[in-house]
Amino acid sequence: MSSAQNPPVDDARELLVVICTHDRKDLLLQTLATLDADLAGDAHGSAQRCALLVVLNNCSDGSASALAALAASRPPDAAPLYWLEEARPGKSHALNTAIAASTHPLLAFVDDDQWVEAGFVAAILRGAAQFPQDTLFCGRMMPAWDGSEPAWVHAQAPYRIPIRPFPEFDLGATGLRLAAEARMPSGGNLVVRRTVFDQVGAFDTTLGPTGHNLLGGEDHEFLQRAVAAGHLPRYLPDMRQLHTIDPGRMETGYTLRKSFLRSRSSAIIHNPGQALRPFMFMKLFGHLMRALFTLDGNRRFYYLVRSAASLGEMSAATTRHRPD
Repeated sequence: MSSAQNPPVDDARELLVVICTHDRKDLLLQTLATLDADLAGDAHGSAQRCALLVVLNNCSDGSASALAALAASRPPDAAPLYWLEEARPGKSHALNTAIAASTHPLLAFVDDDQWVEAGFVAAILRGAAQFPQDTLFCGRMMPAWDGSEPAWVHAQAPYRIPIRPFPEFDLGATGLRLAAEARMPSGGNLVVRRTVFDQVGAFDTTLGPTGHNLLGGEDHEFLQRAVAAGHLPRYLPDMRQLHTIDPGRMETGYTLRKSFLRSRSSAIIHNPGQALRPFMFMKLFGHLMRALFTLDGNRRFYYLVRSAASLGEMSAATTRHRPD
């Protein structure tokens, strides 16, 4: 482990902000800059109550050297910055390494392509103190639109695509506790009390992205176990983040691949043991026909994405029943 301070396992601070990264040095440094700016602008001492931990997941792009340079230039009153390396490829391995290497009672997970907004850390600490009975917290997540995005990303019902290539989570300006059947936040928008990991375990290493592929599901599977054990997330509207927009995510091929892979992961998690059924073929056929016979661009794209999701569901069924 490399660090400008002591290892995080010896850190007695209340909150640990965890960022897992793979070969995205520039994005990582931007994310850390937003966290430092948030803490520097906080008059309530949040920097003295939290630490930052970066897990370098099989990185080879100089991220460790960049972190060393950043640590060397940090002011003495900044939140301590730690980092460690996890050689096993896969985000779930990196997440579990962070959990095992620390003892902080609260862990906030932030992705390396997200920017926190002012008041992010303070909102977490305030919410955890105000709701001591709650063990999971989430907040607002919005894309950082800059006007260069294609029109389809703003399409509304009925042609708003169901599996979007960027995370969005906005339940309004009023805090609330999510119901068990509610839509759950993504893993980069999650704060977990350590007691949850003690009860339900860590992240499933058979799920989640490896490198920069589009696999996922490790966060949803973890939340499924947590909710089943009675842990319901508390939505904190002042816990705000923006997700950076990679132009590649706006391409048709990216969106279709993500729809396929996320639907496949979801089917494995939520419908274990389901075999291929005739209705799956009928659903796919219906989506393709609707995409083919329309002049409305938003409608066509919507049904192409639905077609990719149907193929992902069918792939999961085929994979689960493939002989060993």
